[in-house]
Amino acid sequence: MFLSFLTLSLATSTTLFARSSAALDLDVKDQQSIKSVAKTLAGGIVATYKNDLGESLIPGLFSDPYYWWEAGAVFGSLVDYSFLTGDNQYDDLVGEALEHQIGDFNAFLPVNQTKTLGNDDQSTWGLAAMSAAENGFTTSKIGNLSWIDLAKNVFDSQARRWDSKTCDGGLRWQIYEFNYGYSYKNSISSGQFFLLAARLAKFTGNETYSDWAEKAFEWTQDVGLIDDYHVYDGADADEGCSDVNRIQWPSNHAIFTEAAAYMYNVTKGSDKWKTVVAGFLNTSSVFQEDGGILFNVACENNGKCNTDQRAMKGLAARSYARAAIFAPFIAEELTSVLEASAKGAAEGCSGKEAKLQCSNKWTGNGEPSSGLGEVFGALAVVQGLLVKDAKAPATASDRGTGTSAGSPTANAPAASGSDQPPENEGAAGALTVSRGLSLAVAALVVVLL
Repeated sequence: MFLSFLTLSLATSTTLFARSSAALDLDVKDQQSIKSVAKTLAGGIVATYKNDLGESLIPGLFSDPYYWWEAGAVFGSLVDYSFLTGDNQYDDLVGEALEHQIGDFNAFLPVNQTKTLGNDDQSTWGLAAMSAAENGFTTSKIGNLSWIDLAKNVFDSQARRWDSKTCDGGLRWQIYEFNYGYSYKNSISSGQFFLLAARLAKFTGNETYSDWAEKAFEWTQDVGLIDDYHVYDGADADEGCSDVNRIQWPSNHAIFTEAAAYMYNVTKGSDKWKTVVAGFLNTSSVFQEDGGILFNVACENNGKCNTDQRAMKGLAARSYARAAIFAPFIAEELTSVLEASAKGAAEGCSGKEAKLQCSNKWTGNGEPSSGLGEVFGALAVVQGLLVKDAKAPATASDRGTGTSAGSPTANAPAASGSDQPPENEGAAGALTVSRGLSLAVAALVVVLL
């Protein structure tokens, strides 16, 4: 799960790669250079995964300390890697990983993740399937299923969990009430639901998804998790979401930026969504330093980024790159940020395959690390430079991927605070949820500052 407001001890002792002194040489203006560096970074991730797979024999998972959500983000990035670079050597491996984690109801709800399964975790995998649909990712590993139907099933299950009983809406962080964090409503859960709805709206042309995207965004604003286009972490549902945790993460901000850019495109450049996109662009400076290089303002300079937080700039870079495509009026500024960040990220990486390591800091002077989040982040920002010149993400009408673009199918029952799903209420319904244990959110934030 995204431990967005909790503190984990850094797994600095975990060594997956040996050090090498030669930094990766990246020319941000040369496609072949970009593809070459991306290939090195993808190769390092795959070498780590194959090692972990050899030990666990469970496709789709990385070993501790990496949670299930981060694996979903990594495999989604490898789906993008295949599309952006044309290097499809890992497609079967990625397809196998995604297939093995589909779980119950064909909605990325694997039983072995129940104890830590959050809405944000599930939607991370759903967004990976969405990328596979948009990119025309082909693999025989998912049998008769289609990528777009998997993404729809994730959306359907989360739409039924939309909780209007507390805080007038929003998604809880956790799916099951017995999990710690159930009473917390965080921006990443509602934000990724917003993004999934917006991308489904673009892919299918179905207004139901657009309506849900509007609803998710407006709720996040109304409850105060978005204030003047700053995106804050979350709030306690047991307290009526009255006390907002105002810590800011680059991934949250970028995910809302990407979703707003999709909606700008879906609505053919409406004034409303142009204003929203421009507002997010203006506040993106919070996450930039040293000439526009991305950094994690909440934890990077104080050295307190935990394992999850070390992957956040990768998520941010990926979303900013796509936002620039769907809202071209922000492309110049975001491209400048991505180029500076990619150059800094590459300079902080050295070695290859099992000996690859990267720094968490893209502004220099960072300690090289073997961490998955650091290598994923470098891959995401480097290959993000290819997005502007790539073929536009497809829709159902021009690629024919998956099923029809009709109404949401509500195939996936929503998990609640018990081991059994409730009766199917339809994607437009709200799932009745029990109140979980309250969290001392404000006290937990202090340790990060």
